[in-house]
Amino acid sequence: MTTPKIPTMDDALAVVQRDQPVNRTLDLPPLQIKVKHGDMLGLGDQDVTTHLARIYRIAGHDPALAQELTDTQLRLWLLYAANLLAENREAVPGFDFKGALTWLVRNIPAEPVMPAPNHAEFELQVLGRTGWLRAALKAKVARLPDQVRQQAAACYSPPPSTSNAPSGPGASSGPGGQSPPLDKDLLRKELLPKLQNLLLNHVVQWRRQPGQERRFQRWEDLGLIARLAQAVAWRMLQPYAAAREDGPFFTGFDYFSKIYDKTRTMPTGQDLVKHLMNRAHVVGEDTSAGKPVFTLAGYDPMRSDDRVFLFKMLGQWIADDPSVRKLAIYFFQHIGSNSHAGAEGGGGVGLVTEFTTDRPESQARWETIETIVHEMTHNLIHPTLLAQVDKVRRPMMIKEGFIEVVTREVFNWMIDNGSEASTKRLMMGVEGQLVPPVRKTTLGYAESGAYADQIFQLVGRERFLTAFMTGDIELIGLSPS
Repeated sequence: MTTPKIPTMDDALAVVQRDQPVNRTLDLPPLQIKVKHGDMLGLGDQDVTTHLARIYRIAGHDPALAQELTDTQLRLWLLYAANLLAENREAVPGFDFKGALTWLVRNIPAEPVMPAPNHAEFELQVLGRTGWLRAALKAKVARLPDQVRQQAAACYSPPPSTSNAPSGPGASSGPGGQSPPLDKDLLRKELLPKLQNLLLNHVVQWRRQPGQERRFQRWEDLGLIARLAQAVAWRMLQPYAAAREDGPFFTGFDYFSKIYDKTRTMPTGQDLVKHLMNRAHVVGEDTSAGKPVFTLAGYDPMRSDDRVFLFKMLGQWIADDPSVRKLAIYFFQHIGSNSHAGAEGGGGVGLVTEFTTDRPESQARWETIETIVHEMTHNLIHPTLLAQVDKVRRPMMIKEGFIEVVTREVFNWMIDNGSEASTKRLMMGVEGQLVPPVRKTTLGYAESGAYADQIFQLVGRERFLTAFMTGDIELIGLSPS
């Protein structure tokens, strides 16, 4: 029989020390953050009050108000937060320290996340919400060299096929000169058959054997994956994800609350045209058979008149041909999408619950997981970057290609760092053989994905993710003007 060890004071203090906030360097490439929470541990209540009064004074408030903050945990939260900013203010020349403290005083959380030695949630929230992370990334990440900027500009907006078109209403005056007038008849003649062929190929992939029943993934399983994807994105996209102080991760973003079942949704005519617009760009920019249709027809997405004509042309196409409309509806119901009508509240993230039965169900599940990540990523792109879509001649490389780049980052991280437990969660409800996942190496959306990857390679991961999350688009060769 073993005699139980009598605990000593050292045993107890070791447990206390283990769980206390510590002094350390938090490594969040390309940033290193000094953490000195341990310096606060010996302060008495009066010392804390004195420090809080100083924080209030610097923030432009009456120092006496500090005495009204009586909750012990909230007092410590504010003290730790201010100390964290003070320790790192010199790392960002010109950082608005007073503004950051003012934000802290005005936004003391009711249920604060406290510092801990085994995770960085406290530091990410404080440094992210006060703007320090974004300022630090802007100071740390190097500006683009002129040569790389020029290469990027040519990728976003290549010169039009000719530059001798007359100026006038609707004429493009963007980078690379003016585009020729749009040849509407040629666009209609060349684009619509190719687009119809794309729809046919997609629909035929869902063919079943005679008598074989349709099969669907359980909605609750997809919800679990959606929340896991959100957690993974928050973890592996740091410090970029936290650098947007008003971003979705800080404003109650819940991916699962946004999703709805597209397979069982009847789209409106406008829904159909929105989907077809994306695919029209895939077809119109395709270079596999020579000059792209858009180039031949003089279509310039920087011209609003051209965009309006394309939208109306597609709407008329599905209105005039019942067979094409049926194809478009089936296409809508069998491809994921973001921000289309159909969910409660008039929009959301549409996921496909049906899966094909000509392969293991687990293979279909991995493809669904990638789709879930892709559609979630649409919620993360900064509005300033998304606003550039109509200002470049290759809008889909930003609208979808950039989403594919970040999808690759998140999805491959899920595969590379997956455990047996996480794989079990991802495969919840799947029957039959479990096939291993395949890392994402090719980006979707054809030419648009390839051009987006070219930008990623040109500017590097740090610049790309900083611009994607914070809207500092100069880092990737774009200009807000």
